[in-house]
Amino acid sequence: MVNEQRLTKALEQVEKEHRLSGALLISQDGNVVIGKAYGFASRQLDVPNVLETKFHIASVTKMFIAMAALVLSERGQISLQEKPCRYLPALSVLDQNITLHHLLSHTSGLQDIYSVPNLRSEMHQLKNEGGELLSYLVKLPQLFQAGSGWSYSSTGFILMGYLLEQVTGLSFDALMKRYVLTPLGMTNTGLDRPRRINLGRASGHSIENGEVVHADNDRLSIFEEAPGELYSTVQDLKKWCDAMFACPLISAHTLQLMFTPHGQGSMWGTSWQYGYGWFLAPGFRMHGGGTQGFCSLIRQYPAQKVSTIVLLNSDHMEAYPIIRAIEPLLLN
Repeated sequence: MVNEQRLTKALEQVEKEHRLSGALLISQDGNVVIGKAYGFASRQLDVPNVLETKFHIASVTKMFIAMAALVLSERGQISLQEKPCRYLPALSVLDQNITLHHLLSHTSGLQDIYSVPNLRSEMHQLKNEGGELLSYLVKLPQLFQAGSGWSYSSTGFILMGYLLEQVTGLSFDALMKRYVLTPLGMTNTGLDRPRRINLGRASGHSIENGEVVHADNDRLSIFEEAPGELYSTVQDLKKWCDAMFACPLISAHTLQLMFTPHGQGSMWGTSWQYGYGWFLAPGFRMHGGGTQGFCSLIRQYPAQKVSTIVLLNSDHMEAYPIIRAIEPLLLN
């Protein structure tokens, strides 16, 4: 069993060195081992973070898009081996070799929207000219033939969001709730629209010239009508992590598709395998997310049935110093 006392000491040292702002939860076999909140949900209003605080989770959202796709696949509403244009005609301009499988596994070859230079200015110009994000995404270049390589691409997952909206007839927020969030009891998770009032949602903070400032919103958030990224709490994400061991949404066979390597590539100077919405490595699986003012990470150790959830609302640090400090204690 994981030792709470040793974890607490390790986290105290990380807090001393990095002045954390966010929340953390570690569970084993469905039981909370430790839950801690640090710093401020709002520096300006002097509101502290608590375990119930809602955080923008950025690309951790990809896990949930993948799950919604698997639910609909198991119900026969989509096929992962089909071309996207079968379900959404606007995607007919994509290379006809691309399938839903390629979009979900980062093997489509489509350029990552977040690699576009001056993206914030590009998006504001597109919005001001009355353009749509979907039309912009399908015109991005294809960097390699579908299935012949691997390259992280948020573009593919956003296109999957549009496709799932078309198939279900629901908005992205509504379909996430119907097919994933509500069945798992995740009542404090939903589509994050940063400009709208969301009680209990943390503000993102940045450091500029040694001073804490309000962070800008995500570069695509100007398109509020488009599939976006979720907010959540560490407590809700524990429910998600628990479901990865005994998922009530889909069969064990279908769930295993999330954790089956479908592609391999390099990120952060490390070679990874990728399933559907999860990076896969010997002994653990994970996905992180980052945008202005926020950093998120879920890391699971299946053999130990341990889940680590880190949500931060200041981009002065990443989650990995926390992982480096506590991982040896989780695996002993």
